[in-house]
Amino acid sequence: MMRKVKILIATVVLILILSSVLPSVALHASQGELQEAAQSGEIVGAAEKCEGNESIGILVIAHGSPSETWCEPVREVVRSVASELPYPVELGFLEFVPNETINIAVDRLNEHNVTKIVAVPLFISSHSGHIEEIKYVLRLRETPPASEMLTFVEGKPVRRSVLAVEGKCIIRREYLTPALTVKHTEEEELVPVNTTAEIILTNALDNSSLLAQTLAENAAELISEAKNETVVFASHGTFNASYLEEWIADHEALAEQIKLILRHRKGIPIEDVRFGFIHLPIVDNKTMHPELGLRAVVENVSVNSTPVVVANMVSVGFFTKKYIPMLLENLTYKYNGSKALCPHENMVKWVEISANREISTFVLQIYDYDGETLLNITIEEVGEYHGEICPCVASSFRATQLAFSEFESIPVRGDIEVICAHPSKGHKQTFEYIFGGKNLIIEPPAGTDIVNLSVENYAYTFIQKSSGHEVRVEAREDIFPERFFDLRKKCKTGTATSEEKKAFKYAKEDLKSAFLYLPEARVFAFSSAFIFDTGEPANPYPSISGVHKGAIIPASNISVSKMLIYPCVGTGGHAESVKIYNESGSVVAIGNWDGYQAGDWRIIEFEESFTLFANETYFYEIRTGSYPQIHHKKALNATGGWINCTSFVDANNRKHDNWIPAFKLF
Repeated sequence: MMRKVKILIATVVLILILSSVLPSVALHASQGELQEAAQSGEIVGAAEKCEGNESIGILVIAHGSPSETWCEPVREVVRSVASELPYPVELGFLEFVPNETINIAVDRLNEHNVTKIVAVPLFISSHSGHIEEIKYVLRLRETPPASEMLTFVEGKPVRRSVLAVEGKCIIRREYLTPALTVKHTEEEELVPVNTTAEIILTNALDNSSLLAQTLAENAAELISEAKNETVVFASHGTFNASYLEEWIADHEALAEQIKLILRHRKGIPIEDVRFGFIHLPIVDNKTMHPELGLRAVVENVSVNSTPVVVANMVSVGFFTKKYIPMLLENLTYKYNGSKALCPHENMVKWVEISANREISTFVLQIYDYDGETLLNITIEEVGEYHGEICPCVASSFRATQLAFSEFESIPVRGDIEVICAHPSKGHKQTFEYIFGGKNLIIEPPAGTDIVNLSVENYAYTFIQKSSGHEVRVEAREDIFPERFFDLRKKCKTGTATSEEKKAFKYAKEDLKSAFLYLPEARVFAFSSAFIFDTGEPANPYPSISGVHKGAIIPASNISVSKMLIYPCVGTGGHAESVKIYNESGSVVAIGNWDGYQAGDWRIIEFEESFTLFANETYFYEIRTGSYPQIHHKKALNATGGWINCTSFVDANNRKHDNWIPAFKLF
C-alpha cells in the first residue's frame, strides 16, 4: 500500500514539474474567444422569460466519470428535478459516458418539440475550460476551445487535450506511466448539438448560497469542538492563470457564507472557515498563490486549530476518497471522503432555482372594477411600488399567482377578499397594488406581531365572493432558513451583532429566491374549496337569541361539513342547532352544538357531509344562543350565493323579517 502511495506521490510531483514547462497547459479560450462567444449568442435572450407558446426543456450537464459510483448520485439529483418541474428534464455528461452525452440529451428534448432549452452546468465553477467546451457543444461559441492539462482519471495520470483534428473537435486522453510516457490513448469527439431550440446556459455553482449550505451541513457532521476547529473546504482549483482570481473571489464569498451559516443558523461557534485548492496554475516555473494549496492551508490551520476538511466536489470518487487523503498525508485533520455535493437535496433545489430564474413569469391578470379592463400586473411593478422585491413581496405575489390558478375565471377587483396573516408593509402594499386597496384584512395569529413573527404569518386566504371559491395558501416551514425569525427579531430590535446582520441579509436573499423560484409544491401548501359566507356586518347589533328561517341559493356547488356562527365581540354567540331543507321539504342536513367545551365553540359539525348545488334553493332553520352577529336586511348577496330572511322569532317571542344571522358554511 505504501509503495502505491509513494508511486502516486512521485507521479504528482512529475506532473507538477511537467506542468511548469508546458506553456499550453490549460490553454482555454483566449479573451478574444470569450468575447466572440458572447457576441455569438450565449447571452442573447437570456433575460427573456417564458412567454407565449414557448415549450421549455431543462438540460442538466455534468462532467462525467468512468465510475458509476460517481455518476449515479448526479442521476439521482436529476431524477428528483424531473419529478418536480413541469418540463422535460434530461441529463448529459460532457465525457466518459457514451450513452448519456449532451447530444443524446438534447435529441431527447427535441422529441418534446421544445423551443427553449435551459442548460444548467452542475460544475463547481463557471470559470473553467470545461464550461467553454460545453458552450462549443451547445453552439454558444463557434470555435472549439484549445486546452491541455495533466490530471487523473480513476487514479491514473492522464494528459487531457482538446484539439482540432481534421475539422473535428477532439478530447484526447493519453494515459501515462509513472515516468509520464504514453501508455495508451482514448479519444472522444465534441459534436455541436442539432436543435432549432434557443439555448440558455446558466452559471455553475460558483458561490451560490445552496452550495454554501451544503458544505456547512457536511462540515457540521464532523465538528465536535467548534471553538478549536476550522473548516477547510477543498476544491479542484484551476490550472489556468486567467481563471484563478475568479476562483479565489468565489471561494472567499463561500467561506464567509459557510462561517455565517455555521455560527448563526446552526449555532456552531466555529473558529474560522478557509479553503484550499488541489490544482493551482504554474507560471514561469512558479506556482501562483501557493499559500492556497490544500496542504499548505491545512498545515497553516493546524498550528492553532484542528482542520475539518470537506470536499467541494460534485460527486464522490478518486479525488474525494484517495487524492485528498494522499495530499494531506501525515497531517492531523477530520475528513469524510464518502461525502460530496450530490445527491444532497440542496443540489436539487439549486438546479430548480437556476432553471426557473430563466423561465419563470411573474405576471397576474385581473379585471379592474369595471369588469372589462384587463390588467397585467408584474412583480416588478409591485416591487417598484413597495421599494424593492423583498421576501414579503415575493411570497404574497407568488401566493396570489397560485390562488388565481385555482379560480375558474380571471378575477375582478372588488370581487376578491384577501385575509393575510402577515402585518408587514410589503404584504400590505403588494395586495393593495394587485387588488386596488379594497377587501384586505390583516389578521396576525395570536402571539405574533411585526416583530414577533413565525411561519404562521405566511398564510393567505383568497375568497372570490361571487362564486364562494376560497383558496388558502400557507408557506411550508422547511423553506425558511434556520433561525430566520430569531435573526429577524434581533435585527428589528437593534440587538443583532454585525455578523448576525450579515447572516440575516443572506437568509433574506435565500428566502426570496425560494419564494420566487422553487417549484410551487416545495414552497406552499394550499387548499381550494367553495364556501357560503354572509360575512360579518359593519354593525351586528341589536342582537338576541332565537330561531331564524330563510332561503339560500348557492352560486356554486359547495361541499359542506361545518357551519360557523360569528359571535358579537365579547359574547358567546353561537348556534344551538341547524337544519337544511331542499325545495321539496326534505331534510338535507342536521347539526347540533357540542357546547363551549368544544375546540371551537363557534362551529357546529353536521351529522353527515353534504353538497349544496349551484342555483338550487335551500331553506335553513337556525336556533341561536347568546348574541350572534346579525345582518339587519331582508336579503343579502353573500360570498358564494344569496340569502334572505323569511322570519326570525327572538327569545322574547317577537317576530322579525329582516334578521339574517352571520354565518359561514364550509
